[in-house]
Amino acid sequence: MNNLLARHIAEARSALASRRSFNKVFGIGGHKTGTTTLADVFTLCGLRVGNQVEGELTSYSARRGDYSKLIAYVQNADAFQDSPFAESEVFIALDALFPNSRFILTVRDPEDWFRSQMRFTAKRFGLADGNQITKEHIQQDQYIFRGYCAEAHAYAFLMRTPDYKFHSSFDIGEDAIEWEKLFNKDEYIRAYLTRNELIRRFFRGRPHQLLEIDMTTAETIENIAEFLGLPESLSKVPMPHANKT
Repeated sequence: MNNLLARHIAEARSALASRRSFNKVFGIGGHKTGTTTLADVFTLCGLRVGNQVEGELTSYSARRGDYSKLIAYVQNADAFQDSPFAESEVFIALDALFPNSRFILTVRDPEDWFRSQMRFTAKRFGLADGNQITKEHIQQDQYIFRGYCAEAHAYAFLMRTPDYKFHSSFDIGEDAIEWEKLFNKDEYIRAYLTRNELIRRFFRGRPHQLLEIDMTTAETIENIAEFLGLPESLSKVPMPHANKT
């Protein structure tokens, strides 16, 4: 870390210590919308960022309506992103469990988002083309533990009710998973847009609690710094743009 960035972080921490007006900060945008970059921005803003893998481990229980592990995890840091915060309707529980928190919905062009999903997953399996990804690739993935990615993927994209509302609980039964929808462009984009609109509707009338931002086009952290009430001097800090796909 260079001296300039260290000074920015120290300034942000000092400002938060004296005038912080919020509880927690949750990045609730879907995967591949700049969530890794957002974690870096949280650090630049002087926030303690929750360990991503620890957060992901709470997903299994949260999908089943048990938020006890998630609550314990959130109590130990200031800002969070990725799973389970990027999933389904978890943001509704977080809004109730941690009043006066701030939520950041990261978005990007839907077509670009889908291509990024395909590229990222293909790369994980050493495939040249996302169209080569199969059900077996997802099921056999060993990330965190075998079956974790299959469940997460099914929960995010392959388990919808006919009217396209999100399930309130997870049914692990194989017959509940519509594998024929795996990386179906229209289905994925529809799921992506449906969830984003659900978030907007939920926070309608509360602009102080929800910031929507396209991390792929933002050149500085100005909007996020302003949203969190940080000094104007931080507004010119360049957006880090991590982990591009």
